[in-house]
Formats: sequence, structure tokens, C-alpha cells
Amino acid sequence: MIDDATFWARQFATRAAPVSATLFGSGHVNQTYLVVDEAGWRYVLQRLNTSVFRRPDHVMDNIVKVTAALARASNDPRRHLSLVPAKSGEWWLGGDQCWRMYEFIEGSRELTPPVTPDEFAAVGAAFGEFLVAMSVIPASQIHVTIPHFHDEPRYFRHLKQALAVDPLGRAKDVASEIERALSFEQMGHYFDNTEMPLRVTHNDAKLSNVLFDASTHQPLCVVDLDTVQPGLAVNDFGDAIRSGATCALEDEPDLSLVHFDIGLFTAFTRGYLGACGQVLEACELANLRQGALLMTLETTLRFLIDYIEGDVYYHTSYATHNRDRARNQLALLEDMKSNWQSMADAIEAC
Repeated sequence: MIDDATFWARQFATRAAPVSATLFGSGHVNQTYLVVDEAGWRYVLQRLNTSVFRRPDHVMDNIVKVTAALARASNDPRRHLSLVPAKSGEWWLGGDQCWRMYEFIEGSRELTPPVTPDEFAAVGAAFGEFLVAMSVIPASQIHVTIPHFHDEPRYFRHLKQALAVDPLGRAKDVASEIERALSFEQMGHYFDNTEMPLRVTHNDAKLSNVLFDASTHQPLCVVDLDTVQPGLAVNDFGDAIRSGATCALEDEPDLSLVHFDIGLFTAFTRGYLGACGQVLEACELANLRQGALLMTLETTLRFLIDYIEGDVYYHTSYATHNRDRARNQLALLEDMKSNWQSMADAIEAC
């Protein structure tokens, strides 16, 4: 009797019959398997988490459009994700589930921190190129897969609601962090009534979502496309800076080690603007720094909310994991503010 993953793998139009499907990768949202067929070809099979993505049809409609645009931008199959159709001709299967398959990109790897400035510049270039490739798709043709994803005022309301209930009595453990986070509430309105254009954006622009060539160490493609939806370019820029232009991982509990790295910021900005500076409008360039602050503030709020509510969203490894993450991001946010002018100078230089 074959296992569930191998059964679903055999429903797709692989080159030969799949013989194995083993758990693969480090993601916490979807179930991912490495599939091998009888001829030795490899594929990536995924079961989408429909608790997070409640409209898998919308997610997959977006991905079909996005991967087609990426394929038009480069005829090198290793430079973009390629869906494998089902034998029935559909791009995904499962009814109330959602199983889909990609070609495996041979000779690729993820970068792991710490990274060099040149490596982070290459990550910036990859996300810049992604934005350029997406510029051919009107944002109105892409579904919203996570409503209110970057709605900062909504996160502040959610935090206050969580504090009012405080189901586990944890609010007292983060009283100082809550007070400091609430002091930034006005910052959450930075992009109210913005003139910046709505674009097709990635919305999870981080180091691990860029694959590199294992031999040449050059970037190949941007992956993890489930969060692609209409958004602001500065939020993708900001999330990449939040997650990468720092001297510590986002759950480092020793706050003396948490610092904003202006050198990595400059490197990423150089790569990003070198790739997409020609398509960004002046109002977007003027708000790149604000994007970095807002994404760091948003992540702080999300970790605080999850800690207070009992760790219901993020995977945690110990009881105070989300508390440590929130403290870490708050320290990074405050260090970013102390580098405000240096960030402006770096953007101008790039």
C-alpha cells in the first residue's frame, strides 16, 4: 500500500512513475515532499495549508499567472518555478485539499545566515528582478490570498483586543514591550492614503525564499509564491531588510547581539535598485526606509499578539519563544531609527 504523498504524486504528469515521496525542506506552513520517479527525475510536491490559505483556487490562479510571467522573462528553466500539470490537465488537485507539483531545480540551494554583503546584494537583485517581471501583470488581475496582511492599524486593534482578553495572563510578562510598541502606533499610518501604486508583490521577501546556484553562488529564482498578491513594493523591500540586514536571527534572546547592519542594508539596496530602480516611482523610492520600519513594527506586533494569545499562529520551540522574538524585533526597530539618516544616505548613494 502506498503512502498518501506518493499516491498524489502519481496523479501528476511526471516523466516516469513516482517511486518515493519524502518530507523535504524547513517550511512550517505547507507540507512539502521531494518526489523521485523511476527514471531518477526529481520534483517538489506540496500540500497547501488551507487553514492559512482559505481559497486555494485563488492561490493557484495567481501562481499560474506569476510562473508564466517569470518564464517569459527568462528562457532558462532554472530561473523560475515551473508547475507540473496533473494527468487530468489541471494545475492542482484535491478538492477541499490542494496538492500541486513543481519541477525540482537541480543544483540549487538556499543561503543561510550569516551572509556577506555581496550575497545580500544578490538577494536584492533577485527580488528587484521579480518586481520587474511582475510589472507586466496588472494588480487587479491577481487575487488577495491573505486579506489585510500589511494593515498596521488592524494589528494595533488586534493587540488591544488580545490585551483585553489576555487568555493566559501573559500580558504582564511583556508590559514594557507592549508600552514601547504602542508608542509607535502613529507610525502604523505612514501609508494611509498613499500615492504609491499597487503592484504584484511577493509579501514574504526573505533570504530563504531565493534559490542560489550551488556552484556559481549566483541567484537563480524567487520561490514560495503563495503570498503573492497586490501590495506595495516598499513592503517587500522592508521585509527583506527586516529579516536580512541584521547581525542576529529574529529569535536571538540576547538583545546585546541585535543590531541593524547598515552595510548589509546598503548592499541589498544596491542590488535591488540596480535591478528595479527604473520601474519604481519617486514616491516609492522616497518611502523605502519607511517600508523597513513598518515591516519590523508589524512583525513585532504579530509576535506580541501571538504570545499573548497562546502561540496559536507561529511555530514555537519553547514557552517564551514569541516573547523573545517580539523583544528582538523591537530592539531592531529602535536601532533602525537610530540609523535613519545613514539609511537615507545609502539609498541616495545607490
